[in-house]
Amino acid sequence: MEVTFLQIQQIPINELVEILLYAAGAAFSLILVSLSISAYTKSDMKNLKYAIGAFSLFCGFLIYESLELLFSFDNPITDIVIPSASLAILVLFFMAVTKKFNQQINRNRNLQ
Repeated sequence: MEVTFLQIQQIPINELVEILLYAAGAAFSLILVSLSISAYTKSDMKNLKYAIGAFSLFCGFLIYESLELLFSFDNPITDIVIPSASLAILVLFFMAVTKKFNQQINRNRNLQ
């Protein structure tokens, strides 16, 4: 316990806050993933698959970022992975929103 506390004291405060924010974001995104999975199993809404994928990618992204800060490793693949993950998250959320919007339009047309 003392060794861990001594290691934490050696980390600059701004990096410690950044690591804690990444960890809190990862925990929150894990909660969102579990809530999305629960909602998907109860409602069987197909669009929730995109949200589950986006939340999962976001969680992985935040975990990767916090590990990168904590262990100070710099990998050239990181320069490709991070923007790719961000783009994939945006695409998945866009797919979830547009699919839902298209389904609502089709439902309204069928009612008329």
